[in-house]
Amino acid sequence: MSRCAGIAALSCAAALTLLAGEARAEPAPSSSEPVQGARLVPLPDTSLGYLAPTPRPTLAWLLLQLVPSPELAFGGQRRIGPTGEVDDGVKTAFGLRWQLTPVLWSFGVHRSQPRFRYLIVDPIARHSGSIELSASIEYIGGHIDRVLVRPGLRTYLPILSKGESLAVSLGTSVYSYDGLRVAYEVGAYTFSGIFGVQMTVAPTHAPLAALATFRVRYF
Repeated sequence: MSRCAGIAALSCAAALTLLAGEARAEPAPSSSEPVQGARLVPLPDTSLGYLAPTPRPTLAWLLLQLVPSPELAFGGQRRIGPTGEVDDGVKTAFGLRWQLTPVLWSFGVHRSQPRFRYLIVDPIARHSGSIELSASIEYIGGHIDRVLVRPGLRTYLPILSKGESLAVSLGTSVYSYDGLRVAYEVGAYTFSGIFGVQMTVAPTHAPLAALATFRVRYF
């Protein structure tokens, strides 16, 4: 009996060893295989891109363009009164100016942004560095009392904070007043270009020898 019991015990041990080996030999489930009942979700899109601005004229833009910039004109014109008195002193006249930008090329914006602007110009494109074809209509009262149209060319250069805190401009323009006249201009701007001061001089035209314009402009 003891011999039979020993043989049975050896048989059981061999069977257990064989089962353990088969268990170790069984491959583990792959982590790439989907678990039953799980839902596969695609990876998010991590690519970067940009959207180029496409500004268009709106009612708000049109209303803001109607806001004029006040200005003062300084100049003199020799006048002889009916009794022979001569008046050649400097006179001051109040005026209003409306400005448009038909075309602007900005060299201060990021290379991913379009360089050209038409009519609507965002402040960063103008005051971070640009060249524009300008056009203005102004009425000057007092001893001038006429409407002037000024086409011109102007460049803006940033000084502080990419031009948002301070920018300057240099420009020239032409206008008709008893013949074709040429004027030269320098300006300084702050608060993202909303407020500024422009000085315009016409050295060869005494009635409009100098113009001081407080410029208010949004776009």
